[in-house]
Amino acid sequence: MYDPINQPSAGTPLNDLNIIPPPPPPRQQGQRDRRLDFWRGLCLIDMVLVHLVYAPANVQFGDWLGLKLIGAYTRFAAGGFIFISGLSIGVIFLPRARQDRYRPGVYRALWRRSIFILAVQYVSAMGLLLLDTARSTGVASVNPWAMIRDVFLLRQGGDLLPFYVFMIALSPFLLEIVRRSWGWIAVVAGSLCLFAWGTHHPWFLAPAADQKFPPVLWQVIFIMGLIFGVAYPYYNALARRWKILAATISWVVFALLFDSEYSSDFGLPHIHLWMSFAKVPLSNGEALRYLSMIFGIATTTDLLWRFIAPTGFAAFVETLGRKSLPVYVAHLWVVEGMGFLAAACVSMGRWQIIFAPAAVLILWLFALLLDVYKAPKARPQPASWSIPEMARG
Repeated sequence: MYDPINQPSAGTPLNDLNIIPPPPPPRQQGQRDRRLDFWRGLCLIDMVLVHLVYAPANVQFGDWLGLKLIGAYTRFAAGGFIFISGLSIGVIFLPRARQDRYRPGVYRALWRRSIFILAVQYVSAMGLLLLDTARSTGVASVNPWAMIRDVFLLRQGGDLLPFYVFMIALSPFLLEIVRRSWGWIAVVAGSLCLFAWGTHHPWFLAPAADQKFPPVLWQVIFIMGLIFGVAYPYYNALARRWKILAATISWVVFALLFDSEYSSDFGLPHIHLWMSFAKVPLSNGEALRYLSMIFGIATTTDLLWRFIAPTGFAAFVETLGRKSLPVYVAHLWVVEGMGFLAAACVSMGRWQIIFAPAAVLILWLFALLLDVYKAPKARPQPASWSIPEMARG
């Protein structure tokens, strides 16, 4: 029987049709898949724009550009980051996890990284909460022990990084399953069942009921990214016409979902899909919208990669993506700073849009400094041993 995830045997009918040829040999030591950095960088840029539109920044972009185009129609950062993180686990760690001699080290590396991200969450959350408290009520009016307790228990300070802590700590168990024949089917089935159950119990496993990324729901996007990572060598080996078909299907699905959610904004005929669209808690329609959009972006940019890769734009975006964890933490502070400027410069009106490229440029300079700082002592490592960037600094 043909297994679309594990290495196909010679002479299978699908191989003869050149639909899914054997995957290429593993990349050589020191090589790095630039597309992963590029996709992470795109997610960071979108996240900055969305967070500038909404609180705490509330930068004035205008209703259509800000609330509609950036804040609703084109936003993909949250689902994109989570999908690419799962993809990175499959692309980077699974090849080593398939080898007995490397497997224990792979799993220990993932658990260490999970602990590191948890420490980053604690430090970042405390700093931002102290800033917010001092700005609104004054530090003296706050019970410091209650604040420390809530941060330690992940009740305050944001829950995106805690979601990564949870999923990266779970990744060794997921890899143990998907490295086995047809294990990916069990993972997908379990993920979908958990998501279906979570739509009725969204705050199960969530430290607080007011958080945006309850694990029981958002795990499905991470898992779909992981499964794409498992199949990534086969996707790379596809003939161009099949990649075009994959991208087309993704955008058609996205268009149907977009029409179902936003048709009234454009006077278009409404397509009834009987789905709900909500980010908090994540609904079935919104999860599919995230998945179709980020998969469409990934497949389309992959098709155009030979034109994109040599450009300065690609280099700019990849610089952000290579340092996604520190850039993510830094963006929280940059957004706070831009919000302070927006409140102080209300008279600028929609000219506050210039804060968006300024924020992205600041973060790019920060990422570039990190590159320069680490460059002299960096040593080439196997791409399959690298830590996925949302899980490393």
